[in-house]
Amino acid sequence: MNKRTLFAVLFLSVMIAAILSSCAGANQNAVITMSESSLTLTAGSSANLTVTDASGSAVSPLTWTSTDDNIASVDNGTVKGKSVGSAVIKATTEKGASCSCNVTVTDKEITKITLDHQTATVDSSKTIQLNATITPPDATSTNLTWSSSDESVAVVNSEGYVTGVKEGVANISCKAANGVEASCTVTVKGSASANQTSSSNNDNNNSNNNNSNNNNITPAQPADNGGYYGHFAPSYHYSATDFVFPDSSVRQLTRGEISSVLSSMSGSSVSGTFAQDAINEIYARNGYCFRDEKIRNYYEAQPWYYADESFTTSDFNSVEKYNIDLLLEYT
Repeated sequence: MNKRTLFAVLFLSVMIAAILSSCAGANQNAVITMSESSLTLTAGSSANLTVTDASGSAVSPLTWTSTDDNIASVDNGTVKGKSVGSAVIKATTEKGASCSCNVTVTDKEITKITLDHQTATVDSSKTIQLNATITPPDATSTNLTWSSSDESVAVVNSEGYVTGVKEGVANISCKAANGVEASCTVTVKGSASANQTSSSNNDNNNSNNNNSNNNNITPAQPADNGGYYGHFAPSYHYSATDFVFPDSSVRQLTRGEISSVLSSMSGSSVSGTFAQDAINEIYARNGYCFRDEKIRNYYEAQPWYYADESFTTSDFNSVEKYNIDLLLEYT
């Protein structure tokens, strides 16, 4: 090979190397774009990200990474929200070109609450339950708050049990922490038998109960003052509804809350009779006919009370039996 030919070959080799080097640099510095620059997901949900080049063509293969897999993970462009927080999802080509997306993960919030009744009717002193269904069912926080628009008409506990207090209408609401809510219009009716019993049959009821109910009082403890439990304290206003515990027929009381009420009443004239008054109202809700005139007159004046001459302690539900046993510890 003469010198001239050798020089030509060397020159061509250098040119080819230069061209290849230029192409590699161009590939490394190529502009690629992710389909989203920012993305918001709820915990548990997912979304797909894609990457294109300057011409709009899909780029492949890619290496996908997340700055925090505990918050947001990525698998071949599918991003899944794991927990509340922020993470950066990055896609990188074999030549080193990259692009990214800022991902924010939030709680999966309740978007809808549905009650099994939009309207309901309950007799005074009786209880019904409203059931709530949330959407989506796998929301991060499922805490619901129940409330009544008029607790003098109807009260509701934390489990949706509604107890009628007196005739009237109250709106029972169920609300999520983010403000989503649903409601049911509850009409409380007085019982016709209540008026008949209190106006014409009290004497007969009291006579009958002298022989029967006095033997049915449970738990077993000497019945005083003519067959009623506890004492009468009409001067003490326990609550807006005149109940010691408005939901003691549908919810088990705790020693903590009983002690708390007793502590708040410390020094009052009824602090020593508080627990027995709470037992009295459980009996009254079930129509117990009180033999003591003072007690009888007090409950007959309550709009939710009606005497039931067929009452026996078997009428108590399991919650009421539990609460009576518990309250006896404080008498």
